[in-house]
Amino acid sequence: MSAERRPISVAIIDDHPIATESLAARFVGAGFSVLAPAPSLEPFDRSAAAVADLHTRGLPVLTTSGVATPDEVLDAIAAQARGFVDKTAPAQQFVAAVTAVATGSYHVSARLPGFLLEDAQRRPLSRGELDADERNLLRGLAQGDHLDELCAEWGLSAPDAHGRLARIFDAARRRRRLHRPSPREAEVMVLVGCRGLSHKEAARAMNVKASVVADYLRTVRAKYIASHPDAPPTIPPSTAAAIWARELGFD
Repeated sequence: MSAERRPISVAIIDDHPIATESLAARFVGAGFSVLAPAPSLEPFDRSAAAVADLHTRGLPVLTTSGVATPDEVLDAIAAQARGFVDKTAPAQQFVAAVTAVATGSYHVSARLPGFLLEDAQRRPLSRGELDADERNLLRGLAQGDHLDELCAEWGLSAPDAHGRLARIFDAARRRRRLHRPSPREAEVMVLVGCRGLSHKEAARAMNVKASVVADYLRTVRAKYIASHPDAPPTIPPSTAAAIWARELGFD
């Protein structure tokens, strides 16, 4: 990093002090300016909500985890995170990732392309939402190739690569917004699908009419079928709610 430039400032939000200290040491050693770490971003208790809030403040976000599920990672992407790094990744990958995100680009670690490709297959927006070049780019990154290596091999300019990643991330965000259950739909899925409450019992718990619960369940069923191409079209709404709730970890 040149002496004429101000170092990139990095804020670490993590509730594990040991991990925070390790990340901070990596960034300081690479020449970044590290702000005082924070255990959480109040008043949010869901990582995706925190990512969305940071984005609204104009701050680029890179997510990292050692235990996040594919759905949790994609939820963070939907909330405008610009990349994901495994917490056990080597220091140089964190440096490359933060540098890319801080300069307005994206970082796609080796695991993220698989999540994106599988999500596009399970929850397609349209037949051509990802073209052949974009799918090939994700496959190359999934094999562990670096973006600059693929650019050199394919004669792809950095702006072109950035444009492809932007389209890939945009499609992933639109797909999650379209097919993920809303907070109220998720509540119905838990009450009816996981706890086995009747429509009337769930309605009392949510302070709504039983007909509203039925409407939520019909929407959940429609989203479930749209995001699960192999699901039987006649699946009952309560069954779809129960299966999807378990799949998403709501139970």
